[in-house]
Amino acid sequence: MDTLDLFENSAEDIEQFEEELTAAEVLQKLEDAWLNEKHSPELLEPRMEIVECMLEQVNTMEENLARLKKGDLRISVHRMELSRIRFMINSYLRLRMAKIQSSIFHYTKNGNEKDSDNPSRLTQEEAAFATSYRGDLVEHFSSLALRHIPGAWDPEKVTPGVPGPNMNTAVFVAVRDDCRGVEIPDDCGLGRDDTVDLLKGGQHLLKYSAVATLVDDGSLQLI
Repeated sequence: MDTLDLFENSAEDIEQFEEELTAAEVLQKLEDAWLNEKHSPELLEPRMEIVECMLEQVNTMEENLARLKKGDLRISVHRMELSRIRFMINSYLRLRMAKIQSSIFHYTKNGNEKDSDNPSRLTQEEAAFATSYRGDLVEHFSSLALRHIPGAWDPEKVTPGVPGPNMNTAVFVAVRDDCRGVEIPDDCGLGRDDTVDLLKGGQHLLKYSAVATLVDDGSLQLI
């Protein structure tokens, strides 16, 4: 029994992106989503369908492990793989929570309303957590200091604005699909804007804001 055998009889549970994927492909997509979330300065589109699917696969793997004979040397190897998968899932969810907490006023500045041009990237559960966390934080600030200061404090109107993701962060990317004519602006304003072609298989160090949309559509993978 190899690692893929542990996903036996579970193909009907793996339908993502309007196509049927193998367990190994779902695992790869989970790893890609985890790496993107880990290295991206902003909150990315949630990939909860992959997480939920992978959790189902973990349950299937555990059931298949239970059928192995006690003392089988393969059990420890496969349990190590299960631990690796659980780590990625837990880390992925924790990374998203950490980003929400570090930029809470940025991600909740429009409340729970969704703008059609800029939809929220929070899941329903994350939105509920963010609302509760923001309320607790504001209450803490108020009891600690704000109630002693004249005037009202509105985090959406303060100058300078509340902190948000640093979109100018430099990131390493691996090119999955050819991306031609990518514009790299010169932040110094010296007219050194450039246009580059990113070819499949290449790796580059670029400013995140210049390639954010390409990360979103899967053309680039953060590494």
